[in-house]
Amino acid sequence: MALGLVYFVFLPSMLTTPLAGRVARRFGPASGIVLTLGIAIAGLLALLTPNLPIVLAGMALIAIGTFLAQAITTGHVSRVAARDKAAASGIYLASYYSGGLVGSFVLGQVYDRLGWTTCVIVLVAALIAATIIARPLTAPRV
Repeated sequence: MALGLVYFVFLPSMLTTPLAGRVARRFGPASGIVLTLGIAIAGLLALLTPNLPIVLAGMALIAIGTFLAQAITTGHVSRVAARDKAAASGIYLASYYSGGLVGSFVLGQVYDRLGWTTCVIVLVAALIAATIIARPLTAPRV
């Protein structure tokens, strides 16, 4: 039961995710995603400490950053899909979950072979790659 309390790190992300629209409007989709994934990267780096409160705070930052980035991305996909929003959303979700499946397999192998620090480095590299991919995104013209 005590281990289940770790899910409380998701509480801040549940409170902040509704702000994704404001973040996207204020900064644009590209900058909003880069900013929120930067929050997640800061959280990942906190996982390298042996201090439990810092690790828990890091986990909360990861959840906040990734949930915000995912919400901004989902909203962006639905706004820019010209003709078939349902198909665009479906392709996005299939990519999202396929990436999670492959990523969890790869990270499991990295952790087993190279340890926790390398696993965190790989995750940071993946989020940096995501920020690079997001940079060309532009807000749709109204």
